[in-house]
Amino acid sequence: MTTEEMSNPTATVPEAPPSPVPPRQPPKGKRRRKTVKRIVTVAVVLLVIAAIAFAMWFFVFREKKEEGKILSAMSQIGTIQSTVSGYGSARAGASAAVSVTLKGVIQEVYVNVGDVIFEGMPLYSIYSPDAATQVQKAQEDVDNAQKELDSAQKAQETAQHDLEKYRGDAAKLNITAPFGGKLLEVQTITRGQMLDAGTPIATLVNDRQMRLTLYFSYAYENDIYAGQSVNVSVPALMLVTQGSVEGIYKVDRISAEGGVFFEVDILVPNPGTLTEGMDASASMVSASGVEIYPYENAKLIYSETAQITASLPGEVNSVGSLRDYMNVNAGEVLLTQSREAYAEQLESMEESVESAQKRVADCETRLAECQEALYQAQQAEQNSEVVSPISGTVTSCAIVPDQEVEAGTTVITVSDTSVMTVQINVDDRNISYINPGMEVELTDWNGNYFIGTVTKIDIEGAQIGMGMSTYPVTLSVENMSGLLQQGMGLDYSFVTSESVDCVTVPIQCVKSIVDTDGNPQKVVFVKADEKPANAVEFDMPEYYGEYPPYPSGEEGYWPIPVETGLSDRYNLEITSGLDADTEIFNAYMMTGAYSY
Repeated sequence: MTTEEMSNPTATVPEAPPSPVPPRQPPKGKRRRKTVKRIVTVAVVLLVIAAIAFAMWFFVFREKKEEGKILSAMSQIGTIQSTVSGYGSARAGASAAVSVTLKGVIQEVYVNVGDVIFEGMPLYSIYSPDAATQVQKAQEDVDNAQKELDSAQKAQETAQHDLEKYRGDAAKLNITAPFGGKLLEVQTITRGQMLDAGTPIATLVNDRQMRLTLYFSYAYENDIYAGQSVNVSVPALMLVTQGSVEGIYKVDRISAEGGVFFEVDILVPNPGTLTEGMDASASMVSASGVEIYPYENAKLIYSETAQITASLPGEVNSVGSLRDYMNVNAGEVLLTQSREAYAEQLESMEESVESAQKRVADCETRLAECQEALYQAQQAEQNSEVVSPISGTVTSCAIVPDQEVEAGTTVITVSDTSVMTVQINVDDRNISYINPGMEVELTDWNGNYFIGTVTKIDIEGAQIGMGMSTYPVTLSVENMSGLLQQGMGLDYSFVTSESVDCVTVPIQCVKSIVDTDGNPQKVVFVKADEKPANAVEFDMPEYYGEYPPYPSGEEGYWPIPVETGLSDRYNLEITSGLDADTEIFNAYMMTGAYSY
């Protein structure tokens, strides 16, 4: 049926069936009203049919042309941050599990789960029938720990004393004359020879002054005094020289004749001819002018004698004036030894001191532990109250009054939620961006915002899987508001890099094309009245939609090469090739309906 036929239908009115009885003719007015009613009905039907036909033509059979409109964007100056995000869970920064130290029966429980308590507040009371035995054992442990500590401290003092003494012996590696005199009994020692501690080297005598010990009668006790001048005679040399009284000793020497004598030491300067073993005598004049003589003569001895030995083991580096009868001065170097053996011994002694110090520290720790155990046992014996070791919130309570509990059972847990910790896992691509003290943004499922501070990076705890390593990182979060709860999940994010005041465009504005030489290019299509000098030549790829993937120069857009940098979810940094405030192609917007 054509449109014209649909617009002008011919209505056929059926004839009334024949009646054997002629119908009664209605009045003329009624016949006229029925005719009008039929005409209106036919007109309404015709209008409905015409509307349907037009709709079918407009929406189905009409040829239509779709049009599109280019949506453009502007390059802008902005800031782009590259971030890393992930998931972690919160837990209390500090937690204390309170355990029963002795088997017993719970008397009272003073807290419930959720209670906020402070350090030192009572948690529960317990009665332990075995407490007295435990107290006795704990006291024995304390006593033994104290003995061990005393022993360790004594050993430390000894090791420290030996070390200090050995350090002082370092000067003795240079062996010197303790006083001026003459060397005797010199041993043959050569450079490179190894000496043991105590090896004899020489005997040093002070022959510059000789000593003469004589005995005088107590009758002259008050006539002889220290410093008194005396005449010393040496018969073998027929020499008389001056000496002086050095010391007086009130001994009682009894002679064969029954006389009693005291001892007088006399120093005699050596003119160079005196030696030990010569007979000598001395006399002096009293204040009254009486000549005083000794009971008998005596032999001269050296005023000082010293045995020179090696104080430390070691190799001889150099040898000085080591000759018999060689005169040397006080402090003169006779021999030097290598410090190598000394250094080894010194290191060994320092290690001994460190070991002794560690033992003392261990004993102190052990004593403190025993003292704490004794205190706990005494508290249990007194049926005392157990108090909270920290301030926080009671997160678990597993006891009730009259309950019997075994030693070691954890009955209450207190968690300090004022500072929470959050552990996150960061992969090896981003772990280098994490540093201690760095702040990390956190949000919970309800949108609450928190700041976490990096407190630990566990490099040793890396987990390897799927070709990538992840590292546990611990964050500390202030939670004075109490919004963070134990076990709550949190999303985290942190900035890995940032570009400030850079040229940015929407991500979709950067296109990847292949130029006519077959080289891949990153481009943006800029709007320009003329083709830019750096526009990329390329062939439009085949497409099957209504619109091409890229605009053409006919539409006023030209592809120019760009280099890109950071990106976020919406924008991309242009590092070169494009200035800010440039209009660029974004996408096509459809303005017509698609055909069905």
